[in-house]
Amino acid sequence: MRLMNLAQRGVGVFRSLHLSDAFARPIRIAVTQSHIRRICLASRSQSLRLISRTLPSPGIVSQYLVKSYATAGDSKGEKAKRTKSTTAEKKTKKPTKKPTNSSAPKPRGRKPLTEKQKEAKKARESKEHIKGLKRAALQEPARLPDRFWNLAVMSKLPEAQKAHEKQVDAFKAAAELAKSLSAEEEESLNNLSKSNKEANAAQYDQWLRRHTPLEIKEANAARTRLSKLTKKRYPLIRDDRLVKRPLTAYVIFYKERLEQGDFKHMAITDISARVTQEWKGMTESEKEKYRELQLADQKRYHDQYQEVYGEEPPSSPKN
Repeated sequence: MRLMNLAQRGVGVFRSLHLSDAFARPIRIAVTQSHIRRICLASRSQSLRLISRTLPSPGIVSQYLVKSYATAGDSKGEKAKRTKSTTAEKKTKKPTKKPTNSSAPKPRGRKPLTEKQKEAKKARESKEHIKGLKRAALQEPARLPDRFWNLAVMSKLPEAQKAHEKQVDAFKAAAELAKSLSAEEEESLNNLSKSNKEANAAQYDQWLRRHTPLEIKEANAARTRLSKLTKKRYPLIRDDRLVKRPLTAYVIFYKERLEQGDFKHMAITDISARVTQEWKGMTESEKEKYRELQLADQKRYHDQYQEVYGEEPPSSPKN
């Protein structure tokens, strides 16, 4: 404290020191006290005057310390900003895509089929198509034999097989034996034929009712297609529920002429030629009657088609 009083009063060596600046702010008090201690220690040596000249002024020292504090604060702020910016960069950094292996083998295109392969593929597709048509064609129930002649041959077949080993020879022999039936055998076979016909009709009707008219119509279309593709006969399914197609004006005229009975003793080909000649010789006013009947039949077909099949006819029938 004594040194502080001497310094404030400016006694001796302390005159050259501007302590007023040092005590202006609290931060400068600490600075001047440290320098005073240094001066006191130096006073014990030979020359206080030399030390006092080498000491920097308190104003300069205080400015230096202020700058040092500011620099330290700035460096901390910059570090905080850098850490924040680096964290933000890490967060917003998009994941890099893995480089694709350009050396991976590329898929090769299909080789064109040879003619043999094309034929095999076509055969497979045709086979699958026929299978689908057969499924759509429906399978009718098995029928009992109801024809008298077939029943007669079958009744004699066991007897013929005893005398003939080959099946063909046995059938020929059974057919010969069937020609010489007794009256009792004929009556029995007639009764069997009748009962089988009745059983077949009842079984067929039950099978038919299990399918809708639309299914029967589609089955008949598949059967027609199968007959053309396989060169085999696929008979159409008989169903009274199916809608009959409309008649043309010429067909209506043709049926009318047949019903009149003028061609009873003529062949079918001759009848067709005769009716066609008559149709061509008619006037337009004479044909008008049959054309009106054709329009009425077309309307009947359209209405029944919607009612029975539940859909519109595929196309308008031709005149």
